[in-house]
Amino acid sequence: MAASYVEHRPHASSEYAATSHYVVIVNEEEIGGNFSTQEKAKTYACDNKYKPVHVARQRHLQNRKDPAHWRVDPC
Repeated sequence: MAASYVEHRPHASSEYAATSHYVVIVNEEEIGGNFSTQEKAKTYACDNKYKPVHVARQRHLQNRKDPAHWRVDPC
């Protein structure tokens, strides 16, 4: 399966902006709906066999090209 990324929404320019939900991104598309927690989004990605599952370290930055921004979840 393809790699997945758990990101927050909405994207914000300020690190203090509130998060309303989390999404799972696969092949540059949001899949699986909106999740209330990062954990629920990660579980969805793991349950659907996406490997690896990348979870953002810093909520306000969403740079998929920067490896230091992500931690790989062991599912």
